[in-house]
Amino acid sequence: MFSPSEALVFPPPGGPEIVTVIGRTYSNAAEQKIILRSSATTPGQNYIKAEFFGPQKSEDTGGDALRFTGFRTSSLSREIRSEFPGLNIAMTASYLQNSYGAFSYAAGSGRGTDVCLYGWQDIRSPENMRQDFRNLGRIKVRLRLCEPNASVEHLLSVMYNYTITGAYASPGWNPYGTPQRVNEGLGRPGNPVYPLKTNDVPMRPGGEVTATVPPVRRTVAVSAPPRAEVQQPLPPVSQVSIPAPIIAGPQGQPSGMVPERTRPSASQQPSQQMFIPSPSCPAGSGGSGCGQP
Repeated sequence: MFSPSEALVFPPPGGPEIVTVIGRTYSNAAEQKIILRSSATTPGQNYIKAEFFGPQKSEDTGGDALRFTGFRTSSLSREIRSEFPGLNIAMTASYLQNSYGAFSYAAGSGRGTDVCLYGWQDIRSPENMRQDFRNLGRIKVRLRLCEPNASVEHLLSVMYNYTITGAYASPGWNPYGTPQRVNEGLGRPGNPVYPLKTNDVPMRPGGEVTATVPPVRRTVAVSAPPRAEVQQPLPPVSQVSIPAPIIAGPQGQPSGMVPERTRPSASQQPSQQMFIPSPSCPAGSGGSGCGQP
């Protein structure tokens, strides 16, 4: 048993929390099982398991050797069935990669509302770098994690952001390979470097990522959304030309109706004088005093 501070692999900042560490040494490797805190109802423990293959101390060379089998589909299927008996945990076909290289995983639904993930990674330098007793060693990592009401993306953030702190005190042990060269434009004028937005770097601690994941089957009744009523378009209305009313104007001539907003006021209308014959004057007579203006 080791304290959480002696773990060779740490989960990302923010959790899950390390409860305890169980370790064992072999003649060719050191193994740790970092137990993580769990609130899931699915039987089993949440953990990160790490196997470091490298030169052991002299007192460990006479012990048992840890067999390295690699990650094959058949062996992984057996591990998944052993960790999640009776549950539908399916492997993904997606290619994923974190800071240490490529990894893969299986995910599915656990007991109740739990979502479970089983991830694995083999960290080893490329073959062309393992020359002259340099860049040797190997690390195998497994993650078993179940959380209630969690998304697969949230569980994957642990695989993206865990940190390896253990190493062998040997100059030839380096499973990560030769570091890449620094960008030649770094520090030179004419090569601006801009800050990245948070969403530009996927799977930051506590972040989410959109990835192709196997479907998670849940026995939850989901009511169908109400159907939207589609209104049928109204038939076109035929246009009928209605003539404007006719109003008799001066001298009995027809005149069009003037709209209210353009009709002149009474003060602006020209006064019209009409000749009305006086009953005292004979018809057809003229002159002043007989109704002439």
